[in-house]
Amino acid sequence: MKKILHAFLLVFAIPSSLSALDSFDIYQALEKSTVRITIWENYDSDRDKSAFFGGSGIVFNRVGDKYFILTNAHVVLEKYCLFYEEECEDLWHDEKKTIVIDSVLSNYEYPVNNNDIVFWADLDLAVIALDLSLFETEDTFKTIPIGGIWHPLMKVYGAGFPIVLGNNKDYRDIFYCSGEINSAILDEEGLSELLNYSMVHSCGISGGMSGGPLIDNKGHLLGINGLIGDAQFSQNESGDINSVDFDNLKYAYSIHIYDLYEAVISHETGNFKPNSEFYKFIPRLSFREHETFFYYLKEKYPREERFIDKLFVRP
Repeated sequence: MKKILHAFLLVFAIPSSLSALDSFDIYQALEKSTVRITIWENYDSDRDKSAFFGGSGIVFNRVGDKYFILTNAHVVLEKYCLFYEEECEDLWHDEKKTIVIDSVLSNYEYPVNNNDIVFWADLDLAVIALDLSLFETEDTFKTIPIGGIWHPLMKVYGAGFPIVLGNNKDYRDIFYCSGEINSAILDEEGLSELLNYSMVHSCGISGGMSGGPLIDNKGHLLGINGLIGDAQFSQNESGDINSVDFDNLKYAYSIHIYDLYEAVISHETGNFKPNSEFYKFIPRLSFREHETFFYYLKEKYPREERFIDKLFVRP
């Protein structure tokens, strides 16, 4: 079914009437919405130091004072078992480590705990709930709109906080990239091998940019970056995902944003109740811009028709 979904969306999705942004506007959109996710040891003490991992995230929704940040599961977990053999257990970071959110434009930095995070065990995505009312401050975070249409050779852009020469420091600088969609992995065998990283592109990402956004030329979020390479991939003990490079031709891989919506509908995570920390965390979609996806969800999840209706905004 995954193959049918992506192929159908690629061919029959309704084009957007919005005009493309220039490169400066794209840069600003990424700068305002991409966040740095740092794992600190002994945070806020005389012995604090940042661990040599962490990643990036994208602010994709706001409900009141609460911001919702989309990232990879392997960014916020000590060990994420989707990439390991059987008899593995997903592990949170221990109590000596603290996950801290900020951006290059932030006025402050914000620690979060495990209760502020939800992830999907069979999809390398996680959402962080950051409630600024708990910090009695305002900040410069901006949300980014949701896209959906993608096809080979379209221009794409990304951002994140890579661990590269000149950027090996506690507060890493944000890097930007541009490229194009190279391919769409649509068949069951390919998606199984890539764990639903269906979008293949040439935007230059590196370790530390996991969880960062991939956007189109209108500034709309298409997917979340998480894999690099061309042949095989593996995960080290710090959670970084790497591939074996046989010929120096490296591609990047992203999870499409629609996969998150399908996960929300198909998983019993308890995040849709009014008393949940994650109530209404999933952004509503324009029916006009995402009509094909709407009818796909209706057909595949008939028992969730009322909830699906609430996810879409009609004119």
